[in-house]
Amino acid sequence: MSMVLKVSAGGVPAGSYLATFTGVEATSNEYGDGLRWQFEVINGPNKGAKTSRITSQTPTPKNACGKMLSGITGKTLTPGEDIDLDGFIGKTFLVMVVNTDSGGTRIDSLSAPPVG
Repeated sequence: MSMVLKVSAGGVPAGSYLATFTGVEATSNEYGDGLRWQFEVINGPNKGAKTSRITSQTPTPKNACGKMLSGITGKTLTPGEDIDLDGFIGKTFLVMVVNTDSGGTRIDSLSAPPVG
């Protein structure tokens, strides 16, 4: 009996994917406390695979946290605005995944999926 194992790179390969937003969780690494923005690919050969992006905890219009938040809400951020992410869980987005210097991949940007 033969056994075939599929090697995982720890994430989806670089490319664009339709993915469902599954939530944000607090995380900590060598750079300090942050947020892990999590998505699950919904079609193609990577269906069911998870992909994510770690950002700081405080969104600004120019940082990665703000860009993720702006992509999820589909609008420009307004200083002082409170945004409840629970209403976006389960929604589908087009996520762009890129290679990182460490050999893994991460979400670079996201937007509403194309219509049609």
